Amino acid sequence: MNFFLSTDLVIGVNEALKLHDHLAPLSVKKPGIIYDVNVAGSLYFQEVLKNLTTAFSNAVVYCNEFGGEPTYGHLEAVAEFFRNNPPDAIVAIGGGSTLDLGKGIALLMTNNVPALSLKGFPAGVSDPLPLVTVPTLLGSGAEVSFNAVFIDEVEGRKLGINSRKNFPKKAVIDPRLSMTAPLESVIASAMDSLVHCVDSFGSIKHTALSRIFSVEGFQRTFYALRQNQLDRAESRLDLAIGSVCGTAALMNSGDGPTNGFAYYLGVKHHVPHGLAGAIFLKEVMHYNHTHGYEKYALLNPMHSTPSPKEATIELLEEMDELYRLLRIPSLVPYGYGKGNVAEFARNASEALKGSFSGNPVEFTEESAFAVVSQLT
Repeated sequence: MNFFLSTDLVIGVNEALKLHDHLAPLSVKKPGIIYDVNVAGSLYFQEVLKNLTTAFSNAVVYCNEFGGEPTYGHLEAVAEFFRNNPPDAIVAIGGGSTLDLGKGIALLMTNNVPALSLKGFPAGVSDPLPLVTVPTLLGSGAEVSFNAVFIDEVEGRKLGINSRKNFPKKAVIDPRLSMTAPLESVIASAMDSLVHCVDSFGSIKHTALSRIFSVEGFQRTFYALRQNQLDRAESRLDLAIGSVCGTAALMNSGDGPTNGFAYYLGVKHHVPHGLAGAIFLKEVMHYNHTHGYEKYALLNPMHSTPSPKEATIELLEEMDELYRLLRIPSLVPYGYGKGNVAEFARNASEALKGSFSGNPVEFTEESAFAVVSQLT
């Protein structure tokens, strides 16, 4: 068994106000700050940025206004911006896409190569600049992962830059930074956590240790959403812990069909990754259950029955209630109906064989067809 998590983690209300203190152990003299335009109007963020730029008057500041997940072309352009005034560390403040952009920039600052040359799983690269991640949404887990998602515009695929060198040196998670985010973004990000937890839990590559993180992450996120009190700091703390747990589990096991479907739909229709995953999660769980997989019962510690089958059914019924509460859509709003289910299933299967192979029961093109049919 192997388990890894390489980021110094700080979670607490108002911790972002002390970012300059968190940078001190890294001997940072001139940080490059990348922040998400979506948080620019937040008074609390403005206070955070002011504290940071007061402590580092020479900081190089970039506002990320790019809509959606970053492309390799956008990464190249931002890298050129920082090469003109090189920092000695990167601080990324924002949602998962901005944190991923920070990972790419940190790596390109010490590797003067085209961004596209790093796609996939690059080997032989120099260590990146120290990276500090500060999430403003809680769920993607980008703040503690080494994966960085980027879209290849030519191929129309998410490929990313995936190197363990990408691990942030420190993640500072302050729930207050997420309090002004639109509720739909908070929900989509939290659903991303659930996908990470469920996919990693069921993955054929899971370990006993990774499952501890899967279960804890699922329970914290699921019940925070069920309580429907996301305006409370306590709920945001649960989302923060759920995000870290889900990503730690995913990195140490593997994904499954839900995450694969989400990548395909996200690229094709520009659907936020968390929402795209949410659309498929419940139906993938139903499919696995009807094909004999009953271990989802372990995700449901409050079940009132001793039977794993009945406990799984109980959990799936709670999932149905959650989907109604959160108004998670089907595939219909994105142009899918009975007439093009087969095409979707075929294309997703061809593109995502790796994700499908991680499922705890055999998952084929016919399985994809069965799942997608329930969403149209």
